[in-house]
Amino acid sequence: MKYYETLEDCGMNNYADIGLAIDLAADAGNLPKLNELVCTIDALLGQEGQNKAVLFYFRANAYSALRTTDPEFQERQFDWEQPELTKEIISLREAIRSSEFADLDIVRRCQVLTNLGNALDAVGRPIDALAAWDEALQIEPKFAMALANRASGLSGYSAAFYDPGHQCVFLAEAAKGFEFALATDAIWDSEYPDSVREQLEAKYQHVRAYLAVNCDLAGFDPDKYELGDTSDARAFNCWRLQHRLFLNPLNDIGAHSIAAQDVFHLPNHTYGLDEPVIFPRYFDLLKQEYVAACTLLFEGLEGERVYAADQTLLGFEHADYAINTVQTEKQKAAFRMAYSLLDKCAVFINDYFKLGHDPHSLSTSFRNVWYCGRGAKRVLHPNLPIKNWHLRGLCSLSLDLYENDFRETASPLAHQACDVRNAAEHRFVSVHEMLLHTDDIGACLALSASDLESQALRMLRLARSAIIGLSLVVQHQEKHLKEKASDLVMPIFAIPKDPR
Repeated sequence: MKYYETLEDCGMNNYADIGLAIDLAADAGNLPKLNELVCTIDALLGQEGQNKAVLFYFRANAYSALRTTDPEFQERQFDWEQPELTKEIISLREAIRSSEFADLDIVRRCQVLTNLGNALDAVGRPIDALAAWDEALQIEPKFAMALANRASGLSGYSAAFYDPGHQCVFLAEAAKGFEFALATDAIWDSEYPDSVREQLEAKYQHVRAYLAVNCDLAGFDPDKYELGDTSDARAFNCWRLQHRLFLNPLNDIGAHSIAAQDVFHLPNHTYGLDEPVIFPRYFDLLKQEYVAACTLLFEGLEGERVYAADQTLLGFEHADYAINTVQTEKQKAAFRMAYSLLDKCAVFINDYFKLGHDPHSLSTSFRNVWYCGRGAKRVLHPNLPIKNWHLRGLCSLSLDLYENDFRETASPLAHQACDVRNAAEHRFVSVHEMLLHTDDIGACLALSASDLESQALRMLRLARSAIIGLSLVVQHQEKHLKEKASDLVMPIFAIPKDPR
């Protein structure tokens, strides 16, 4: 394939020319030209002195164009394995983690984050998409495309809810996003055709019409709710809200007190007459372990508390700023618990979709549950419903932990998560106020205190995404089964437990 190693070789004067060439090739449906431009960008990325943040952004745009201009795009959009979409996400993450990203102008940084949100939403990860759009809006609150895509994402996310009240709150937030995107002071990153604004206006009016007929939000205040009876409870709940750790989709809208309850559960679902009612039990146990992990992490981070066990334990000074306390062990335990929840989600998926993996085998894990066969013969399990958008999102979530390309780009800590888990479970993790060296000592993995906190928080967020995702997966599947069902169904009522 023909490509160029310098901008001058391909008749371009600056990076903007690459972007223009991608747009022109996409408009013309010229797939060979788009592939040529990808090769040119890859060649430039291998050279010193190039702005990698900009080049990775354009590389992502080229892969997006290759995906959406493909004549088979409509048929392929539900495929779980889409190489162009995968490379688009990886390229955008590479742009964000490059040293040049912080020096980009505000609009370009917002473009990168907005496009990452769009790509994550396309793959079935609305929670992560909302986080990316929100990050763009933190940089520029009036950035129109982030506002508009966030509003569209909220609408799509809410469509999977079993609770119409939650759906109304999400759609009201979506309506605000569309309104702000259409405002005269909104910041647009390009001259878009009139049809773009017309489409946004149509979506805005559609959401408003639904709200007018189905939702009574007069006087609604998402921050009027109590956060607890004691100062400790309020501090804990505020911390969880700020870090988006409640098992409640409303927490994805913001740190509003209405979200300070772990109320999200499974929707109505059906069993055969000979099948045990197991999934509410599974889900209750997942939630209980999750909130316990949140509690442990909060207690492990709270203040400078010294436990009695710390005072009676004989330990020795190693001159390496090591922190050996009960609080530190609580943080490690929170990390391990959150990580283990992912494998338990895999058992839920295995049993719900009748994949046939042994639920008692350690090989039935969040990494492997999606596949059958081994090595070159490994393929997606045929029992997985390909058009279940949220199930595809959970599979994508697993890639952030286990696939090298995704791990390297998901976050600065992602590539280390598996190593931390293995060391915490089977070897040793030593935590330090500051790291004097980066080398591990024997079978002991060394972490800074800040890295342990970041790893634990990230793992809790992943576990939360997986647990909420399970409910959305079941909601989608049961709706599909209900449309096809002809048998009689007998209701079984679940009675909430008194938490006191």
